[in-house]
Amino acid sequence: MTSRLDRLLLLLDTGSSSSVRNTAAKQLAQLAVKSVITDVAINDDDIKANRHQLSLVDSSAWNELMAVVARILPFLHSKSFDTRSAASVALSQIFQLVPLWQPPPSESTSNSAVSMVIPDFPSFSVQNLLMQGKLLLASSGKEFQRPTGILPNSAEVKKARKEAMGRLGLEFLDDVADDMDLDKELSGDADVPLEGDADTKHTVKIDPSTTTMDVCLGPNQSREPSPPPRSITPVPSPTNSNSAAEDLTALSARERNRLKRKRKAGNSAFVTAPPPTSNPKYSVATAGPANKARLVAPDDKAASSRVDGLAPGSNGADKVVVDPSKGGVVEARIAGSSKALEVRPGDWPWDGVVKLLEVDLFSPAWEVRHGAAMALREVLKIQGKCGGMRANATNEENELSHEKWCNDLAAQFLCVFVLDRFGDFVSDQVVAPVRETASQTLASLLLHMPKRSVGHVHRILLEMIRQDFTLPAQLKSKTAKGDPEKTHIWEVRHAGLLGLKYEVAVRSDTFTKPEIKEELSSSDGTNILRGVVDAAILGLSDKDDDVRSVASSCLLPVAEHLVEQLPDSLEQLLVVLWRCLVDMKDDLSSSVGAVMDLLGKLVTFDAVIAILAQDSVCLPLSTLAPTLFPFFRHTIANVRFAVVKTLQSFMTVPSLPRDWIAAPFLRLLFQNMIVEERHDIRSASLLAWRTALSILSSSADSIQNTFSQALLLDWYAIAMTPLGVPINSTTFYHATNSVGPETGLERHNVDKNMLMQDLSLISTEVTIKARIAAATALAQIMVVWPANAPSLDETFGPILLHYVESTSMLQKFLTAVIAEEWATESNAMLDTATLTDRSPLAKELSTKMLLWLQGKPPSAYHEMALALSRIHMDCTAMLQSFSTDCKLPMSSIPFLGSEIDINGDKQGCFTMEVAQSAIGTMYTKLKDSLGRTKKKELAIINEKRNKIVASIDRYVELKVQHDTRVAAAFAAAFVAFKSAPEKVSPVVKGIMNGIKNEENLDLQTRSAVAVASFIDFCLKHNITQPPDKIVKNLCTFLCQDVEQTPTFAYSRQLMDGVLSFQTPPAPQGRQPKESAKDKDKIVAPATEEAIKARLSRRGACLAFEKLSVRFGPELFDLIQTMWHSMAGGLLSALQCSTAKECDTLIERQFGQDVIDSLSVLEAVVPSFHEKLWPKLTEIFPMLHLALQSRFAIVRQCGAKCFATVCGVMTPQAMRYVIEEVVPSLGDPLLLASRQGATELIYHIVQKLDIKALPYVIFMVVPVLGRMSDSDDAIRSTATNTFASLVKMVPLEAGLPTPEGFSEELMKRRDEERQFLMQLLDGSKVEQYQIPVTINAELRKYQQDGVNWLAFLAKYQLHGILCDDMGLGKTLQSICILASKHHERAQRHKTTQSPDSVHLPSLIICPPTLTGHWYYEILKYVDNLKPVLYTGNARERSRLLNKLKSYDIVITSYEVVRNDISNLEHVNWLYCILDEGHIIKNAKTKLTKAVKIVRAQHRLILSGTPIQNNVLELWSLFDFLMPGFLGTEFSFNERFGKPILSNRDGKGKNSEAAALALEALHKQVLPFLLRRLKEDVLHDLPPKIIQDYYCELSDLQKQLYDDFSKSQARTSVEGALQAGDASKGAAEQKHIFQSLQYLRKLCNHPALVLRNDTEAIKTALAHAGRPQDESLSDIQHAPKLQALRQLLTDCGIGCISPTVIDTGKSELIDTDSGSSFSQHRVLIFCQMKQMLNIIENDLFKAHMPSVTYMRLDGDTDASKRHAIVQTFNSDPSIDCLLLTTHVGGLGLTLTGADTVIFVEHDWNPMKDLQAMDRAHRIGQKRVVNVYRLITKGTLEEKIMGLQRFKLNIANSVVTQQNSGLASMDTDLVLDLFRRTSEEEDALAAKKKARETAGPVSQKNVLQGLEDLPAEEEYEGLDLSSFMGSLGKR
Repeated sequence: MTSRLDRLLLLLDTGSSSSVRNTAAKQLAQLAVKSVITDVAINDDDIKANRHQLSLVDSSAWNELMAVVARILPFLHSKSFDTRSAASVALSQIFQLVPLWQPPPSESTSNSAVSMVIPDFPSFSVQNLLMQGKLLLASSGKEFQRPTGILPNSAEVKKARKEAMGRLGLEFLDDVADDMDLDKELSGDADVPLEGDADTKHTVKIDPSTTTMDVCLGPNQSREPSPPPRSITPVPSPTNSNSAAEDLTALSARERNRLKRKRKAGNSAFVTAPPPTSNPKYSVATAGPANKARLVAPDDKAASSRVDGLAPGSNGADKVVVDPSKGGVVEARIAGSSKALEVRPGDWPWDGVVKLLEVDLFSPAWEVRHGAAMALREVLKIQGKCGGMRANATNEENELSHEKWCNDLAAQFLCVFVLDRFGDFVSDQVVAPVRETASQTLASLLLHMPKRSVGHVHRILLEMIRQDFTLPAQLKSKTAKGDPEKTHIWEVRHAGLLGLKYEVAVRSDTFTKPEIKEELSSSDGTNILRGVVDAAILGLSDKDDDVRSVASSCLLPVAEHLVEQLPDSLEQLLVVLWRCLVDMKDDLSSSVGAVMDLLGKLVTFDAVIAILAQDSVCLPLSTLAPTLFPFFRHTIANVRFAVVKTLQSFMTVPSLPRDWIAAPFLRLLFQNMIVEERHDIRSASLLAWRTALSILSSSADSIQNTFSQALLLDWYAIAMTPLGVPINSTTFYHATNSVGPETGLERHNVDKNMLMQDLSLISTEVTIKARIAAATALAQIMVVWPANAPSLDETFGPILLHYVESTSMLQKFLTAVIAEEWATESNAMLDTATLTDRSPLAKELSTKMLLWLQGKPPSAYHEMALALSRIHMDCTAMLQSFSTDCKLPMSSIPFLGSEIDINGDKQGCFTMEVAQSAIGTMYTKLKDSLGRTKKKELAIINEKRNKIVASIDRYVELKVQHDTRVAAAFAAAFVAFKSAPEKVSPVVKGIMNGIKNEENLDLQTRSAVAVASFIDFCLKHNITQPPDKIVKNLCTFLCQDVEQTPTFAYSRQLMDGVLSFQTPPAPQGRQPKESAKDKDKIVAPATEEAIKARLSRRGACLAFEKLSVRFGPELFDLIQTMWHSMAGGLLSALQCSTAKECDTLIERQFGQDVIDSLSVLEAVVPSFHEKLWPKLTEIFPMLHLALQSRFAIVRQCGAKCFATVCGVMTPQAMRYVIEEVVPSLGDPLLLASRQGATELIYHIVQKLDIKALPYVIFMVVPVLGRMSDSDDAIRSTATNTFASLVKMVPLEAGLPTPEGFSEELMKRRDEERQFLMQLLDGSKVEQYQIPVTINAELRKYQQDGVNWLAFLAKYQLHGILCDDMGLGKTLQSICILASKHHERAQRHKTTQSPDSVHLPSLIICPPTLTGHWYYEILKYVDNLKPVLYTGNARERSRLLNKLKSYDIVITSYEVVRNDISNLEHVNWLYCILDEGHIIKNAKTKLTKAVKIVRAQHRLILSGTPIQNNVLELWSLFDFLMPGFLGTEFSFNERFGKPILSNRDGKGKNSEAAALALEALHKQVLPFLLRRLKEDVLHDLPPKIIQDYYCELSDLQKQLYDDFSKSQARTSVEGALQAGDASKGAAEQKHIFQSLQYLRKLCNHPALVLRNDTEAIKTALAHAGRPQDESLSDIQHAPKLQALRQLLTDCGIGCISPTVIDTGKSELIDTDSGSSFSQHRVLIFCQMKQMLNIIENDLFKAHMPSVTYMRLDGDTDASKRHAIVQTFNSDPSIDCLLLTTHVGGLGLTLTGADTVIFVEHDWNPMKDLQAMDRAHRIGQKRVVNVYRLITKGTLEEKIMGLQRFKLNIANSVVTQQNSGLASMDTDLVLDLFRRTSEEEDALAAKKKARETAGPVSQKNVLQGLEDLPAEEEYEGLDLSSFMGSLGKR
């Protein structure tokens, strides 16, 4: 996870969704182009607007860009389509963002123009290529060779290209390249190897599977079919191509290794794809770029040149400067740029990229070819305009160079066309991804080609299509699809047509008539067009379906030109198209759709219509239309759709023959409606049906002749088939081809499921939709039935009256639908009289339906017979069990009847009543007769009875559902007939039940329409009561769903909090199973009720929608009580002047009314007509009062309702919100007011999404202020809202000013924009003038830090100042404290306002630093009065009452923990935590105490905010801004787990980790400021870290081996490997003890043997040492010997300077005349015992002259500051002994210049902190850090663990936080859906884990989803390509 670039590349490759990958691609591009252009455009519109020309390219910036491009290119070789596609998107974005390069204008001379020769097109013969070229198939069979990235330099690219051309027989293309080399030689611009590249003439690995070449040794081997792959290719030096290639075998092992080192990424131009992490993730202190180490040298040249400068044997490479805090963040400029992409100065800059991709274009692996074609397509489309040009050439020369360049590229694309044979299948057709993408690439090139060259390309494409040469025998046998008669190769023809399709689309200028009359060009254009048409006709006549398909799509772009310029060829074309359709030989012909699309387009032209209308043509439309009929029920859905659309287009042209519109056509359309599952085809069929009927109705005879009584009866029989009963298809019409013989092919029956009516395969919803469509169609016939035909009543009366009396629910229901549709459309056509007045049938139907509604519903319906028969069987079996199982005599078992009778009319049959008594009285009687016996058998019988009870309940539910459906349909039909009933209640009840209870959305919508019609009818007839009642009921329905409309009585107790944003508590462990079960029992019935309530609400919403549509702006005028029904609660309770008065009314009586009104308005407002919106403005003040209510539930409902209103009438409502509601966010007095306003903004952000953009700026700053609110609920809601708002900020800038906003508001917007700019980019923070005198000169970065702190204070924000250790965090904090205390005092002096009274500030720090802070404050400022709140409890209690009189109270963490009860009541101005990472563990008492402290401004100082894992950051932010990072649980789920799971760098979790790191980094960015020493302290000398390895002594080895054999060792190993947190506490403790034992042993054996004399003797004996030897002898402790050696080298502890062998020590400055040693040392240990050993066994025994001091836990805290000051000021003190715990934090020890770690902390940050005690401001000398490490022991593992932790810390908190400019801040939280994408990624990972189980049917089915998706090739069509060019 080193750098952002690496993370983005990882996401590019492994993103779980295309949006994740594309986002990564866009951000990669923006990262890449930063070096070339300073202002990266954010959105696509900006890109298009801002692309100016790029004339002169800065080479270093360009190299940085190319380095990123070189990292992206290898992803084009990926096997994954998504990865290739994302890589091409990234490249495309780069090409778009970089301005267009154009050569500067040059003066041309007449001489040069004369000498110019027009370049020829490369000689190209399709025939020769087919005979000699080697085919490009799917792969080369070399899939398993290891990929090695892109080629290292241009010489390699050239060689690879030459080899590929030789292998494929394309040498003729390379003559061109050779000429170019010659030109180079002549111009003296030949490549000269760069100095750092001396070794590139050696060898570089090339892999044929990823680059394109099978590598060969020499030119004579290039034609072999498969040359042996070799990993090493000699490349001749560019300067002398004849020199012999150098072989690696001639080099020594050392030289070979040196070469390998030089080729590592970053040291040379060799750029590889990110490795699959098989290598170790981190390496210790090496000179590579992995951990940002660099060699010490006075100059600052690139690292690679320093490596080269070392002699092979030199060990200088070991001495490195490591800055671990950099964390390996590699900026693009550090990755070595790829030499292969370099171009000569002045050349077209993308030439290197294109040359490299050209080689890949001929790779044996199809994926590589495809990737190369995609990338070339993007570069040519966007940047290809000046390809091949040079900066210093004349315009004429450049034009010809460009033409030559275009010709060469085009020839290569054409070669791919001829040789590529890879095809993939997508659903029903072949897709050739390489050929199709190459066609798009060719089209991108054609955009920039001169007409002359386009003509050459056109000629070759036609040659590929015609193939009018004889194929050799060996090729004939290979012609695909196994037809020996074929005389051509179909793939080549297919490719030619593809090329032609794109050519005519992008270069229509070649055949359009020019505006200036030029005879020649005009006829040329017509000839070209004729060639295209002939080629297409040839393709359409091809026997291959895929060729036909592409041939027809080829003519779509030129249809218009074709009709205009070649009218004579139209007839021939139409004949070929019809023949194509007639000749379709199977049901899977995919070309049908394409052919029909072309036909449909042609039919829109008059010339084509004229031809089709003539009977004289060989195939008139009357004959041809029926040839389409067989495709009506084609297997492929798109074909079915195309045929209906095509015939519809024929019908809409009045001049075309229409005699084909007859019964067969209508039968097919009707069948479509019955059996089609797809909604779009059904709708198209219904539209065609209407069109056909309107045409037929123009002549009365047509209708009569078409619709015979028999046909109508058949149709009704089909439509009325009850649900679940198979449809009788014997009466279906099956079309056959009328032209040509019918082959009697067996077709796949696509309608099988619909015809079988198997409800397990086809949902009831689909069937009902189909039947309603059929019923609508049948109603249409009645609408158009002519008056002079046999009476409508006679024809349809018997049928409809029969079905209306039917016992079937469906038949009754469909009859009602037919009647309703007939009545609605007929009444619309009648002016005055209604249908019932004119048609007796209508009158009779209306009467029958009303009678049914008024009467009692039937006892059952036909559809229920099956359910009843099942109940019959179950009842019989249950009663029989009494005989079979309980042995009762058969005679005692009652007989239930042998037949069933659903209506209950017949005697002796089984009915529902019998079933009820079977489980009731009969069961009880039989059970009682058994007495107390047979308990076991009775239990089984009781179970059967329970099942029957459930079945009966379902039966009753079904009956109710059927009643609802029939009643609703009858009522709707009755309303449509417009009859006035005597009593309206039965009709209203029918419709309202449909609205309230109908589950099917379509049927519920029909009821909603009926409600609107009924109210309309009532209003027209002055019937006033029903409309009011209906509206009231609808409002009641809306309020039944308690989720949407809470009950006031239940919630009235809740006053506090923001109900919409309740943070769920983190799970406290598992619940017992029983309680979970009980919970389910309680929830179950509620859910059923909730479902019903939701249905009611949905129905009511639909009804209001239809009412709004029907009555529009007159809604409230016509239904006068409607507004009061909706808003009554608000009008009653919220018209007072204050919220308090309103609350009184709400509490007394209107609580529920208010909530109901808010809920109703929320649901209904979106459907209002915009002329009703002014009515809504009346309720704005009421909604505002609701937001101020003390009742949380009223605030919540008010916020939801107001947010909905804002979504509807956005400008007006948002203006009110910003002017009136937003200010109350800062209301200091009313908590409820703040909570309501916060809740409203939360909902606005959730609901409005992108519509809120113009208003975001007004909301961000007030919300930000609430993030530090004293109320928890407001804080967490504001934080969540801010996270959403801040994502939108970058998008807000370009939007126009919202309407109606005052000047004042606009001014406010500009101010807040300024603030956000500062928040998101630290560098833009205003300069802060410190108002008091500071007794120090601030450096620039320190002033910047103070600016940032002042900015935070101004906007009530809190942050972490995490500057590198030693940069003066203390001084910056003192500056801001002094300033803010001064400002506050001044304000109080002038205003005396209560919010400016004096408040003290609290500084909490480690006890060692309390004195340091005290003295620093006194030293730097004069206006602050500090006090030390330390010492024992008595001393502290004396100070307590005086604390408020001081300005600054300094105390330690321990004191805060103990005295929090006293400190929590004090209000502080600032609370500053020094070394704030101490509160990293959220669970400790200390952390909890610190978080209770109340302060207006909170600040954390820490050089290392993350020490072990990211969870620590959560705890820090929980102190600063609680809720900002969510709950601890959610933070851990979202960030902690994914990041930790990737600690080993394994690919499985890497994507989630990369996403999580990226997201976290962005979220905390504005609140962290971090600068690194090397970035800001240019005068600070370097810090050199060296690891000093020691071997174990004999005694240590012996003890170590003893431990290895013990049981403890196995436990430790297990713990280290598993890292399992689930171990028991005791076991963990035991393991920890074992680890401690080993650590101590590595330091000194005495630490583990202690004073145990027996153990000591035994150990010495085992180690072969004399038993009387002392343990204090330093030979037993190699670390002491190493320490002694280091000190001696430093000139410490020697008797006199002359003793030292100066030759051996590089550390000693021997010229010094001083009596002190030149070096002073800090010695760090973990344990005091080790310090004792150093003091006694080393200093006193062996180095008595050493002067030293000591600082550890035993040193009194009050004396520590004095020790530090003494050491710094007295150069005679050689050493300071410290423990890391006490001396490692916050101290300044610049007196020392050498730091030695005898022991190491598990936590790397502690060691870093410790070494930076010396390496900080004030240090004038190089700091040497030595880490003593015992080889091969646990210590080495500790160092490895340290590196992982460092890596994580630096990925989240990097120097990018120095001001967001460095982190693409213009992109901070740049995408809306960022969070959800990350959640998707995690969910995807989780799913992957779940499905990775044993093979089961489910897993197999899920595995099928992994097949290549159709979406993969979505972009491979003409329309999306033209769209990308901005043409359609």
